[in-house]
Amino acid sequence: MSKTDSQDKLLPFDIAIVGLGIVGVHQITREVEEIIRRCRHTFVVDSGFGVESYLRSICAEVTSLLPLYEKGKSRLPTYRRMAAEVVNAAISKPPVCFASYGHPLVYCYPATLIQRAAKLLDLRVEIFPGISALDTLLVDLGIDFAADGLQIYEATDLLLRRRPLQNDVPCVLWQADAFGDPTHTTDRRAAEHFQRLQDYLLEFYRPEHPITLVVSKTFPLLQSLVETYRLGALAAELERGPQAGTLYIPPLGRRSIEDHQLFEKLAAHA
Repeated sequence: MSKTDSQDKLLPFDIAIVGLGIVGVHQITREVEEIIRRCRHTFVVDSGFGVESYLRSICAEVTSLLPLYEKGKSRLPTYRRMAAEVVNAAISKPPVCFASYGHPLVYCYPATLIQRAAKLLDLRVEIFPGISALDTLLVDLGIDFAADGLQIYEATDLLLRRRPLQNDVPCVLWQADAFGDPTHTTDRRAAEHFQRLQDYLLEFYRPEHPITLVVSKTFPLLQSLVETYRLGALAAELERGPQAGTLYIPPLGRRSIEDHQLFEKLAAHA
């Protein structure tokens, strides 16, 4: 048995699922880098500048899964093919790595499919975190949600389930650009595409209430894009401006204190 084979048997996984952060190679953690170095094959979903070439410098075999996307086609079959490639490689020659943009369990459905398949096939999986768009969003906005909490929804699911919003709690909406569309596309969308989302939000907020679009930087020399609109103009603003990014809605106001006995107890020690 070679030294490499002996080391591989000591690893506690057949598949490593890792996050690469969102700023190219600059947010890859030391932990994730070490995991990639110890894997035979890394499958990557990240279009960041220099990411793929850097991974090739630390892993013997690297395959980009981005070419599996088909314009105008549903994303779900693509995610299944991604997961299948990783699992098949783990069966034949482990350990392998699935490396995704951001955090591997934040809106990364292939990672979920890999875990499900691995469980059925008795493959061992370990997951290692990365910096997500939520982490950078908090930095770009300069907020700490400790005081008021945070509600987070995917934009399409928000309307599908008619989820009620608490307008005294900060709200984050993911994937507004893909609202109501399960296909992979790079085409720009007209205001009408976002109108249903805008109308639903207006059930909980006033038209003049602010809503902020955040596109966090993906390259060190860039600046994050932070644009604030009136909620009543959201659809029109998304038509003319950036359509990718995350939406942040600040609360209308703070909820009043109801448990005065607890408040007095806490105040006594302030």
